[in-house]
Amino acid sequence: MPDIVLSSAVRDNLLSLKQTADLQSVTQTRLATGLKVNTALDNPNSFFTAHSLNDRASDLTNLLDNMGQAVQTIRAADQGVSSITKLVESAKAIANQALQTSSEYERKQFTAQYNDILEQIEDMARDSSYKGKNLLAGAGNELEVIFNEDSTSNLTVDPVDFTDTTLDDGLNLDDLDQGGTGT
Repeated sequence: MPDIVLSSAVRDNLLSLKQTADLQSVTQTRLATGLKVNTALDNPNSFFTAHSLNDRASDLTNLLDNMGQAVQTIRAADQGVSSITKLVESAKAIANQALQTSSEYERKQFTAQYNDILEQIEDMARDSSYKGKNLLAGAGNELEVIFNEDSTSNLTVDPVDFTDTTLDDGLNLDDLDQGGTGT
């Protein structure tokens, strides 16, 4: 069988096609992965630089996520405080109405309404949580927010306890005694 003889021009064209196919394969890999350098063999300096930058971006993304969770926790507490404020204003209005009447029966009715509102305040405080963190439920609910990778910039939000309206460091509102029987 006779040997195939290639001229130098054909040989150059074949080598050029092989190089083009190799470059096409590299380009397809880059498009598929989104990375300019996929392994340390391609370009060690660029690979390790990109790897460290990707790690830092991941750390910053985690910090951003944690800050977002903290914002949502504070929003839940803010909505709780707004609702509690409205309930306290209602309790104040009921107390003022009770002061303006001399009827023992009406005062007993106002007392029951007032005490019901205090229970609603406590329930609202218990329900003002986000992912298990409740800034209106007292000790054990401290919120710590970290703003940088080495934790040197952080913020701690201390909770208050509105789940018991009688506490001195909370709302300091006592239930009213309904007294004797009314007429």
